[in-house]
Amino acid sequence: MKTANIILLFILLTINLFPDQNSKVENEKCLKCHSWSTLGYKDKETGLLINLSVNPENYYSSNHRNLSCTDCHSKEFTTFPHSSKLKEESLYCLDCHADKKELFKYSFKEIEHDFKDSIHYKKFGNKFTCFNCHEPHTFKVNARVNNQISKTVLYDNHICLDCHNNSEKIEAISKKVVPTLNSSHEWLPHLELHWTNVRCIDCHATGTTAGVPHDILPKDKAVKDCVNCHSENSILLQTLYKFRSLQQRNEEGFINATILNNSYVIGATRNYYLNLFSFIIFGLTLIALGIHSYLRVKSKKTEIKE
Repeated sequence: MKTANIILLFILLTINLFPDQNSKVENEKCLKCHSWSTLGYKDKETGLLINLSVNPENYYSSNHRNLSCTDCHSKEFTTFPHSSKLKEESLYCLDCHADKKELFKYSFKEIEHDFKDSIHYKKFGNKFTCFNCHEPHTFKVNARVNNQISKTVLYDNHICLDCHNNSEKIEAISKKVVPTLNSSHEWLPHLELHWTNVRCIDCHATGTTAGVPHDILPKDKAVKDCVNCHSENSILLQTLYKFRSLQQRNEEGFINATILNNSYVIGATRNYYLNLFSFIIFGLTLIALGIHSYLRVKSKKTEIKE
């Protein structure tokens, strides 16, 4: 029975890791053109170059690798040349992600609610979609599956910096000149250290019902109080470190042990047993001092009597 279970597990893992071959054959028709790195057009409204290329290697290592192009895009795209009306095609992640039972655990409905409360959506409405942050041809779930916090920070921050560290792109969208990230964050000590160890959304977003913050806040409401992170009840435990194993925390005794993964947060990294031990040592020290003081006083009184 154990052998049969191992074989079944191997088959399931293989199916998950490697793209469906039927989809791959079907996708080749699209990728004949869309794998060209220079394929794109200039958006008339923003003046930005819209990239239409898809890197096959990146796509087949993404979370959507088992999908055919026409699972998301209209089947009319199989006709070439494509009709110009297809440029207006409206895609929406929740068309698929809202109703599939196997995806309920990711709380996409709550994510949608948080997203619609975000400054991005309130400012730009339907012009700002999931795709502005999550490129569907390369997207990988990272925070839930990656135990290396530094890689999660790098991956997630790249999503924000793709716009916010690109003055041409953000000015084309917002229609105004924006300050550089260094100048707008000059109040933050050890700036580079924060950017490599904490995600932008940990300070600039709320709405953690679904585990990953999507309610991006206006800049004046972003976290600026150091104690929010540098304390025993660090907000990082509800965001960046949320998906680390609870069992690991309990076994190792670290009430916020997740912070110990290649990083140390002053005021937040603590160990229950070490804390208890330090209190015991402190208590014993006070008792010893009390006994010592009592014996000295008693000894003095004895000497006076003699």
